Amino acid sequence: MNIGKTLTIILWLGLGINFCLTFFAMTSFGGFVFLNNLALILITVHLVECCVFYKRISFAEKNPVKGLVLTLVFGVLYIKDLKTEK
Repeated sequence: MNIGKTLTIILWLGLGINFCLTFFAMTSFGGFVFLNNLALILITVHLVECCVFYKRISFAEKNPVKGLVLTLVFGVLYIKDLKTEK
């Protein structure tokens, strides 16, 4: 795993923690709304990537669901490493 994917996982963990703080409001700190908006934008962009690159993902992976999940997490960092169709 390269540094980009590691940083992406850290980003998603941070956004997930912020969402939990906002959603459950268990602490006096309610989280940052703009980070939740950023997470929604990232999820939307990654869903569009799944639609646009579906053929390439399904060709490269034996299990297309795994490829779609990896695309949702890593986006272009995952797609650029896929084999291209001949």
